[in-house]
Amino acid sequence: MIESTGISEPLPVAETFTFTDESGQSLSDVARLDTMVTVVDGFNFLRDYSSQESLQSRGESLGEEDHWTIVDLLIEQVEFCDVIVLNKTDLIDASERERLHALHAILRGLNPRASKCRRSAACRSTAC
Repeated sequence: MIESTGISEPLPVAETFTFTDESGQSLSDVARLDTMVTVVDGFNFLRDYSSQESLQSRGESLGEEDHWTIVDLLIEQVEFCDVIVLNKTDLIDASERERLHALHAILRGLNPRASKCRRSAACRSTAC
């Protein structure tokens, strides 16, 4: 299992399996990429998805040349994954269930092939 930060772009993580070092060794010699999992913050996703904020404005960029927005990153993470763990749904109260339906629709639109599971305090087991 390789875990990256919440602001990492998934493609460079996946590419670490194809990179060969100066001695000809590659991570793919001893491991394979099987599944990409994205944990979506169900409580804050819609707010972030509708924002115009850049990663730089949150102090999360990879440098001055990084012009990605929060939305760019969210889309990339959801589109690239095989499994979506929808977390913090317990923080959405009954009067805001419409938000949860909107969130499901967006996730389904961005990645209809991904398996989805809901958790209220992160995935507590290896089986979602």
